[in-house]
Amino acid sequence: MSEKVGKEKKRKRHTDGSSKPSKRVAIEEDKKVKFSMLETDKWAPVVASTPGLALPSSIPLKAYTQSRDNPPTSGKTLISTTELLLHSSAHQKLDYTAREEEAGGADALLKHYVGIYDPETGNLEVMESRRMMVRGVVRAHQAPTKETNAPFVSMREQKNILGQAFGTKKAKKAIASFTENAIAPDQASRKDTKLDAGAKAMLANIGEMTAGMASAAELAAVAEEAKPRPKPNQDATEIQDVYPVDVLIGDEVMPHIPVRSWIDDLKAKNEIITTSRFVSRRLQKVGPNIEKLRILRYMQLLLDMFNKSTVKRDVRLIPKRDKLKEIMGGLPESVVENARRKFSDQGAMSKFKADLLITHLCAMACLVDNYEVDLWDLKEDLKMETRDLEKYFREIGAKITALGVAEAKRIGMDKVAAAQHKVAKLKLPLSFPQVSVGRANKRR
Repeated sequence: MSEKVGKEKKRKRHTDGSSKPSKRVAIEEDKKVKFSMLETDKWAPVVASTPGLALPSSIPLKAYTQSRDNPPTSGKTLISTTELLLHSSAHQKLDYTAREEEAGGADALLKHYVGIYDPETGNLEVMESRRMMVRGVVRAHQAPTKETNAPFVSMREQKNILGQAFGTKKAKKAIASFTENAIAPDQASRKDTKLDAGAKAMLANIGEMTAGMASAAELAAVAEEAKPRPKPNQDATEIQDVYPVDVLIGDEVMPHIPVRSWIDDLKAKNEIITTSRFVSRRLQKVGPNIEKLRILRYMQLLLDMFNKSTVKRDVRLIPKRDKLKEIMGGLPESVVENARRKFSDQGAMSKFKADLLITHLCAMACLVDNYEVDLWDLKEDLKMETRDLEKYFREIGAKITALGVAEAKRIGMDKVAAAQHKVAKLKLPLSFPQVSVGRANKRR
């Protein structure tokens, strides 16, 4: 077997076609080329390159010509005396611009030609062409064009610019003082600035975009609607119609609030003990007014719900339904669930919901106290400072005043104690707090 392998002939390697064929191809005799140079008449051909850019063949380019700044004194041609610019905005996102190479470039003195050869006649027509470079720029990110007419800068201004850049502290201070004390030119003598087409188009576009935007009054109204407070009746002519009971509590809840036990204790002149200082001190004053008794009972429900909740990461967690029902005593489950849904999100009372609950308490207190509320008892129930509770009363449109001298004497309160009591008065027209804008800090 090994002998047969040794006697086999080696095969020739296949050529890859790179070597020249041994046979020559017969061709026609070479013709003499007749060379002719054509002069450019009005337009010249263009040799354009697009480095790093794929220019679609469907993009039309518009031509613009202008005279060159420094044309040659001798041998003037169309290309040497005029400058060509090609531009297109047909693309939806890009602007294409073709420019000739500026004087002083690497290939500024290099000329380019385009030739057409006819193999039948042997004629070669050559014409000088323009060498151009095509660039694409994103329309939104175009750099501003250079202004041909630069503003005149006087020698004094040039010295001031150099002094601000390289001068000493004393020189900079003198320049700043001179600039501050300079008299401004008469505005009336200035001509009105004319807007170019680009500025007019931009202003028109801004007008179209801002046509559907909300006004400052509409934005303010939306902000007022979003505040955590009961919705007031702005068209009310009587103060009792501003925050009616059907808005604060609801017509479907009000009849189910039980007050029979309170009425019986009041008739029997029995002492009624509650968890609220505000409610306890007003039961005797309210007397047989069933509507105000129900408001007080609902206020006690909200106060217990607020005070029995546990604070965790700026959120108050209301007790579970069974625990809450036990705390609320004999209140129907429908009333408790209504308050729970209104002032919490599945048992979690956020800052917004807590503020909404307190503003409802403030409005209910106004109904009970005939729209003049001493803040002390409600402040003690909510365990907050007087100045904090004043903000909630202002949010519902009330005005805060000091306790009057006559009222303090009537209730037997001395001057020192009366100074700590504030009174919230709700009357028409309502006075809501305005959003204040702070002054900018002045740099000294």
